[in-house]
Amino acid sequence: MSRRTHVDLEHALVEKRYATKAQIVIDNVAPKSLGVIGGRGTAKTTVFMARRSMDVCYDMPGSYLALVSDTYVNAMANVVPTLIDGWKREGWREGIHFVTDKRPPSHFKEPYKPPLSFKHTISTLCGNLFQLGSMDQPSGLAGNSYQHIFGDEARLLKFEKLKRINPAIRGEYARFHTSPYYRGRTFMTDMPNLLSGDEDWIWDMQKEMDPERAQLALQAGMVLNEIKLEMVNAMQAKDKKEFNRVYRHYKQWKEKWYAARKDLTLFYVISTLANADVLTDGYFYDVLASLGPEEFKSAVLSLKVDIKQGEKFYSHLGQHHFYDDGINADFYKDKYSLTDTIQESSLALRYVDHNKKMECGIDFGDMISMVTGQHRGNYIYCLKDFHTLAPESSRELGKQFVNFYKNHKRKELDMYYDRSGNQYRKLKRDWASEVKRSIEYVDGSKTGWTVNLKNVGQGNITQEEEFNFARQLMGEAEKELPKLKIDTFGCKHLKSSLELTKTVVKTDANGTKRIYKDKSSEKLPLASRPLYSTNMSDAFKYFIYRPDFTQYVKRSDTFTGIAPGVY
Repeated sequence: MSRRTHVDLEHALVEKRYATKAQIVIDNVAPKSLGVIGGRGTAKTTVFMARRSMDVCYDMPGSYLALVSDTYVNAMANVVPTLIDGWKREGWREGIHFVTDKRPPSHFKEPYKPPLSFKHTISTLCGNLFQLGSMDQPSGLAGNSYQHIFGDEARLLKFEKLKRINPAIRGEYARFHTSPYYRGRTFMTDMPNLLSGDEDWIWDMQKEMDPERAQLALQAGMVLNEIKLEMVNAMQAKDKKEFNRVYRHYKQWKEKWYAARKDLTLFYVISTLANADVLTDGYFYDVLASLGPEEFKSAVLSLKVDIKQGEKFYSHLGQHHFYDDGINADFYKDKYSLTDTIQESSLALRYVDHNKKMECGIDFGDMISMVTGQHRGNYIYCLKDFHTLAPESSRELGKQFVNFYKNHKRKELDMYYDRSGNQYRKLKRDWASEVKRSIEYVDGSKTGWTVNLKNVGQGNITQEEEFNFARQLMGEAEKELPKLKIDTFGCKHLKSSLELTKTVVKTDANGTKRIYKDKSSEKLPLASRPLYSTNMSDAFKYFIYRPDFTQYVKRSDTFTGIAPGVY
């Protein structure tokens, strides 16, 4: 972590900063555009993003700055609070250095043009105005002009959507062109994992970097840093003659530093080991134990993930099965301010029919996974996923569902689930009925929901049957089957689980090779399972593998596994 000490030197503001080597490099190169892939615990947002955004504000007072995220809800609920937390650690205070959602106080400088509204904006004492943008509403920024763009978790930002925002990074050349940050981009992210559908366009910033010029900027920045220390020493010694001499030297090197940084891109891959002195070795042992070796390589060591397309269990899953316009961001923009706690609601879903019953697939265990959606016409929509991790269980899952869909008009839910949900009756725990009660009653009060248990008496669905059925459903060759549509943002855990699930081939007792789902990820620590295990994919299996659909598949490929006459 870093600390700043401000020294007001009459002619210039100089800061003493205590930082890691990675932070020192970024601070001293200070390029126009910055791309950072950093492991967990490297403080990408709270230090790198916070410090750089402050420097941009000081260097381009009055500028408009864009802050983008994958969804508007995530920007409001996570990105903005984390950035503000970083500012506070660096010494900024709300009401003195920045304000949110309101007209700034009189001691703040003004932006170069007055905004139409201050709602969902951040104003700084330098006159900067931060406006939010997201991939689920990219047109929200396209109509304005900005002098710099910031993006957190770049692996979640769709490049095609970003291209619609990039033309907005323009304007006021005469006012801001002397700043090396003018028309720059700043993106931070964990290591992209293409196997889970992450975007890896940030690697293109490596191609934009001129290593020799970056080294030159670093060297100039280090020299300038030494000169600043001489200025501090001269000021503390009250030697004004020496201070003025060093200050003239400072101005000369500042010009050289600015020239080296002009139109420069810095791309930097940082492992969590860069912060090892602060985190200590115990942290790495704990994270390795919680993540497992594969995720540890990418999340901590920042190593690329090797992808083998042939290993995917859902081999016909493609980008056309996902949609990213399913959340109406205006619902949250109109209802909440940046500092409010957001309650997600089905009212923000674009493709839900509130007058039609809901459907869900559910998988039980110490992680309960739930995929909710609707079969409408030629499409089956996966609208929102939910999960609980032990010690939370059915009661908490029921509350999640009821709170999210509390404004749904037809409160009827068809629930498809693992046959073990009924078999637990032998152990005096009927999971399916327990979840049913948790949705129909919350804290002892009726919710108005009626849950229909659809799998009483269901036979076993083999993994090979699931594999073949999913292949036909996603391959869209059978016209009688609905087309699958999954909300990218509402079902992010499902998306990741489907894309990460692998096959494993085993030989049965008869010597026949059969396809199985690699379930090893379900041994991961609980905290890692929602995104990285096959649990949510199992909930999806029950959601799609139903008699209404399986009756249309080729019998040579798959069987229903459903007891006849039950439905």
